[in-house]
Amino acid sequence: MLQIFKRLFSKKSQKSQECESILPRNRFADLDFERVLKSGTCYRVDEEGRCVEDGKITLFDFSVDFAEFELIGAFKIEEEDQFQQLLAHLNSFDNVIQSYLESEMQKPIPQYAKDLGYTQKRWEKTFYFHPWILSCEENPPNLQYLADYVNNGFTVYFAKKHGRWKVYWDEKCQNVIKE
Repeated sequence: MLQIFKRLFSKKSQKSQECESILPRNRFADLDFERVLKSGTCYRVDEEGRCVEDGKITLFDFSVDFAEFELIGAFKIEEEDQFQQLLAHLNSFDNVIQSYLESEMQKPIPQYAKDLGYTQKRWEKTFYFHPWILSCEENPPNLQYLADYVNNGFTVYFAKKHGRWKVYWDEKCQNVIKE
């Protein structure tokens, strides 16, 4: 009898945790990045971004694999391994960023937004971002997010510390995004 109550309670708590998450999670959980890398549209570009056969930078367009948004990846040919490593961790990075945005969303609406006529629902929409460009050609590698409902965006940066990739708010990789 006790086992039945435990199962019922655990199912209820799992559902309540899922309901508590307003922003999407696990957007990259089911992607097979090996297949994506083989099937994505690939371009070779030069330093200025022009398509050339002998370009040193590879651009991948993954729009076919994402129903809700397009993700572009860029890396130097010799840094393909680094690109694949970041792709492998992209789901966990995105979940951490979504969690942070969700915590910011829960704070009271600032006065400037109230003055502009923002309601709670409209304010929440300003926190809907999707990953747009994953760039390993730059130092440090970074991921740009684009807003869905407002003209806004932000960039996060990656660095490998103690053999593990971490995500940061700043280009100098000092302000880590907490997991």
